[in-house]
Amino acid sequence: YQALAVLFAGGMAGLAGATLVLAQAGTFVEGMSAGRGFIAIAIVVLGRWRPLGVAAAALLFGAANSLQVLFQSMGWQGVPYQLFLALPYLLTLVVLAGASGRAAAPAALGRR
Repeated sequence: YQALAVLFAGGMAGLAGATLVLAQAGTFVEGMSAGRGFIAIAIVVLGRWRPLGVAAAALLFGAANSLQVLFQSMGWQGVPYQLFLALPYLLTLVVLAGASGRAAAPAALGRR
């Protein structure tokens, strides 16, 4: 099961990378992931390494990303757009600070 899970996760990561390159950016540019790997690690920690918890955390951060796009499109005057761009990353830091100490890695993590 573990080997199949790793193969599946690798395939999904490849599809996500292809989507990022082809659908969002149109071409490969350096730094295009913009810290999304950090958010992915935070999602796994926040979800406590459980599939449903990770799915819920991913929905939370996906909503934060969508909100930052929505807030930018609303054109609020006097609010710098960089604040909206930082919203998902700020949420990541706040949630991880609140959840620290309660999430422990699985005992079998890294074993063969």
